[in-house]
Amino acid sequence: MAFRAGTTTKIYIANAAGALQDLSPYADNLSGAQNTAMLEVSSFGTASKVFIPGLIDNGQLSMSGPLDAALWTHLTALETAQQSGGSAAAAFVIGWGGSVATYPRTAGSVYVTSTAVTSSNSGVLTYTASLQVSGAVTNGVF
Repeated sequence: MAFRAGTTTKIYIANAAGALQDLSPYADNLSGAQNTAMLEVSSFGTASKVFIPGLIDNGQLSMSGPLDAALWTHLTALETAQQSGGSAAAAFVIGWGGSVATYPRTAGSVYVTSTAVTSSNSGVLTYTASLQVSGAVTNGVF
């Protein structure tokens, strides 16, 4: 198995017009998790709990990095459009090992749920953004 550095990760999020934009140059941290709810169906007379899978929670994506005006405008425009009810969830594509054939790819739709900026007199301006995944995602490879 060939391993890859995290520096090759690619993240694309659609703008308010629906066109995917490469936001990779503006991020230095990206994380997300997918969870399946486990529903207990134990009944009388059993000695151990029994479970069945329920709904999949595709969770949230969290991204951060040095603040850039283009990225900030992109994310806050999506957030504003969503708040006014004028925008559906934005499409996203993540290439966890870059946009290279055979490496993991996740795609779906997200809403921007929060954005924040951090400033310190001895450091660089940074941003964080939380993105709520809505609906199904497709996991595969490029």
